[in-house]
Amino acid sequence: MEAGGRPGQVRRRRATRITAQYFCRLCKFFDIVAVMQDAEQSVGAMGRRERKKLLTRRSIRSVALDLALDVGLSHLTVEMIAEAAEISPRTFFNYFSCKEDALVTDAGAVAELLRALVEARPAEEAPLRAIRMAMTENDPASLMQASRARARTRQQLVQEHPALLARQLGKYAQLEQAFAAAVARRLDVDVEQDLRPALIAGAAVSAVRIAVRRWTTDETSTLDELIGSAFDLLEQGGTPAADAHHR
Repeated sequence: MEAGGRPGQVRRRRATRITAQYFCRLCKFFDIVAVMQDAEQSVGAMGRRERKKLLTRRSIRSVALDLALDVGLSHLTVEMIAEAAEISPRTFFNYFSCKEDALVTDAGAVAELLRALVEARPAEEAPLRAIRMAMTENDPASLMQASRARARTRQQLVQEHPALLARQLGKYAQLEQAFAAAVARRLDVDVEQDLRPALIAGAAVSAVRIAVRRWTTDETSTLDELIGSAFDLLEQGGTPAADAHHR
């Protein structure tokens, strides 16, 4: 336990500190589906260097998607992306390991941040609730209401190319591993010996992935609403609240 406070107080202070410092970086997680509606609004509170890096990352991802749609994935090269983004190929590789990484979900980029946020949630919260609140309490999806069409385009591209789909699943796996580690720490168990961390993390990441996919086609719901609905079903054992009441 850290000195200077009770465990619950320490966790709350840690959560507040992490959230204040990294809220805008959390928005990168939702680059799974979109380019932010107003980049300056979302990164205005960050330091100049970090803001420049985030905007460069978004620019590369946006340019890569446009080029992939224009010339096709098989003809797309890192050199083409770098030239269009007005950076060097070396700079490209500072952000992405290959062209495919610039075209799929960016979930892995914030895996460790989300792990820290989950670990810092109040001890009395159930693990699944802690994951849900770590992702949604700041409502980052509200910054993205104009990006559904872009999200749909990106996900359609991924679905059409097995290489991209495999790469995207790998990014989700990074997020799942981070959640599992956070749950294991909250439960004070060994992630290799206890089934619960991996099961809870897998369910949470599936909820996010399915909500994102539905959001790209459902014109009536916001992303945060769909994520909330998905977690509601998980927490209710897959049975809607009204049905559960009549069982």
